[in-house]
Amino acid sequence: MRGRTLRGWGGFLKGRTLAYPYRGRVEGQGIPRGLGRSYGDASFCEGGHTWLMRGHNQLVKWEDSLFIAQAGMTLYEVIRHTLPAGWFPPVVPGTQFVTLGGAFASSIHGKNHHVAGSFAEHVEWIELRLPSGALEKLTPHHDLFWATAGGMGLTGIIETVALHLQRIPSGFIEELLIKAQDWDVLLDTLKSQESRYSYAVAWIDHTHPRHRGIIHLGEFAAKGELKAASKSWIGIPFRPPFSLLNKWTVQMIAEFYWQKHRAGTHHIFYDTFFFPLDRIRRWDRLWGRKGFVQFQFIVPTEEGLDRVWSRLREAPARSFLTVLKRLRHQRGPLAFSGPGWTIAIDLPATEEVQRFLIRLTDVVIEEKGRIYLTKDSLLLPEQARAAYPEWESFQALKAVIDPEQRLVSNLSRRLRLTL
Repeated sequence: MRGRTLRGWGGFLKGRTLAYPYRGRVEGQGIPRGLGRSYGDASFCEGGHTWLMRGHNQLVKWEDSLFIAQAGMTLYEVIRHTLPAGWFPPVVPGTQFVTLGGAFASSIHGKNHHVAGSFAEHVEWIELRLPSGALEKLTPHHDLFWATAGGMGLTGIIETVALHLQRIPSGFIEELLIKAQDWDVLLDTLKSQESRYSYAVAWIDHTHPRHRGIIHLGEFAAKGELKAASKSWIGIPFRPPFSLLNKWTVQMIAEFYWQKHRAGTHHIFYDTFFFPLDRIRRWDRLWGRKGFVQFQFIVPTEEGLDRVWSRLREAPARSFLTVLKRLRHQRGPLAFSGPGWTIAIDLPATEEVQRFLIRLTDVVIEEKGRIYLTKDSLLLPEQARAAYPEWESFQALKAVIDPEQRLVSNLSRRLRLTL
């Protein structure tokens, strides 16, 4: 079997691994991989095995709200099955091209976390293949269920997910769009409006001197067709040797985004609201061969948010994709938990940016915050331990179920969660 080089979605971290379709067992030392949408080094094991889950994607059973499928099925496929019948996943991230297993292992969150919580909170049970070969059916009553939610594939291979869907009246969103001319107005408006809507998120113009922004608030519309979006996207065919995103193009994109969006209420299709970047297939390649870093943090207080954001304003590069929202508490020793405010920002993976973000992580930790492991590329072991105080309980549980440390990723080695 020949080795293969795999990257995280940011394209910045990569490793050579034995990558092949999952065969129903843990073979050697390695990690499962869905569609590889985690940004850093969580979904491959350099020098070991990487089990590709994408082919493990069959529908098992669907009855009323409970949708049971193999873990390699994507949210795109779930929506294609369920939306025409008036059902939709209760929590979706900014892309529908993630697998059910990856969504659970990352304990993903969406624009409605302040109302609905994380993806894992809507899962009735999972089937987990342990390193011993045993297949365990886990419910939220099991500690291992919550260690697996956000556990980044390190507790076992998720084979099946039983997900509770939500009823929807149409495939359209009634969106209220509010444009704010500076940071203070943006934050105050989001705070005053978010409790009135199921979905609430703000885009921040990182290129603008006053850091203006756009607040997106939404509910599923009472009227409209129940149909899934067609698969018609433009794509970036290859990764160019240099980044197409620089100071000038980022500013142009940010200005275009600001001008394109009109304040007021709009009736829009669900994929436009939830998955705008999915319209450009493999948009990650725009950053070129050096790739990019997504830095996502959460801090519990508004004062902490202001402090970290004031530092981000001084970043050595600018971003066209900077998103703000509020998260509530979620369970799990490695969960990206609130309550608090979270910002996600994309920046080029230059050495200067990396040094800046490592220093900024210390500020986040001083504010009792943490970094989202699914997005992480830069955390140091001591920073991870400070940000995730339950890491010892995670390691203790892993020592029981995986004493030989057969489930290992580049992320777990970098953070010294495994050897």
